[in-house]
Amino acid sequence: MSSGCGAANAPKSATYMIDVGGAARSYILRIPDNYDVNRPYRLILAYHPLGGTAQMIASSNYYGLWSMSNGSTIFAAPQGIDNAWNDTGRSRTAGGEDIAFTKALVDDLTSKLCIDKSRIFSEGFSMGGSMSYAIACAMGDVFRAVVAHSGGPMSGCVTHTKPVPYFMTHGTQDMVCTYPQYGVPQINDFAKLNGCMPQEMPTPSGNTPACVDFPGCMPGYPARACIFVGPHTPSPPGNWVPGESWKFISQF
Repeated sequence: MSSGCGAANAPKSATYMIDVGGAARSYILRIPDNYDVNRPYRLILAYHPLGGTAQMIASSNYYGLWSMSNGSTIFAAPQGIDNAWNDTGRSRTAGGEDIAFTKALVDDLTSKLCIDKSRIFSEGFSMGGSMSYAIACAMGDVFRAVVAHSGGPMSGCVTHTKPVPYFMTHGTQDMVCTYPQYGVPQINDFAKLNGCMPQEMPTPSGNTPACVDFPGCMPGYPARACIFVGPHTPSPPGNWVPGESWKFISQF
């Protein structure tokens, strides 16, 4: 449980600002309508793509997961500087301004809301997916699992040794984060850390994704990929992505 459990005057669903090293950063918060100050909730941070906004993510129900969470989860959509997640100032051993924002945001939310600190997650599309990868690299001791849709390494990765459950979706016709040069190296990175055996990516056909679980992973540290025929999109035909993402997150 977080220190925010039982706290009076918990924040409501709204847009908030926090100070991160002297910079004002914003996020949109959505809490369950029947929020209970004594019940520890799952927390999902949902990152927008390059050129996107936190409002876009909030308006799309946090990648479609809000309706699936059934009041079990608190969501926050952070806003990137210039609508991007470059993590400026990152070094080989430490994250930059966006990892600092993520750390400050988790600290802020857990101090004010009742959050299960063992069930904090990240999800994002494109450059937002790259932030999920960056978070897994820099904050493996905080995040229980991450989800990356059509992502890559654009937000960087610090030196990392901690296993993190990893789920990705990616289109074979992606011309922005080209497959398999993007997405596959990142999940392979964490599959190895998670003790999994190597796994070839499946070959999809039609509108049905081909999904695969990496074999031999350490208990509690799975790696899973769903590959689809399609372009750079978080919503390929069939509307299956929210269900697959929720299935992966909700196992924890």
